[in-house]
Amino acid sequence: MRIKQGIVAATLAAAVLAVGSAPAHAIPPPPPGGDNLTVLSYYAGDTIVGQRWFGCSQSGQWGTQDGQLKVTWTPC
Repeated sequence: MRIKQGIVAATLAAAVLAVGSAPAHAIPPPPPGGDNLTVLSYYAGDTIVGQRWFGCSQSGQWGTQDGQLKVTWTPC
């Protein structure tokens, strides 16, 4: 019985470590090279409800910053 508990505990520990070490994919890295305008777009379903942007010596926003976030980059 002790051996089974040890195997189960080791398996669970390995699974927790594997899941915890997985990279986050919430916001992808920007494309390499040069300056980029970072645009944060907020959506409610398929409708865009707001944006924030920064980079290329400019920044601004409009609308609301609620909803599903999509990040894009545009070269300057």
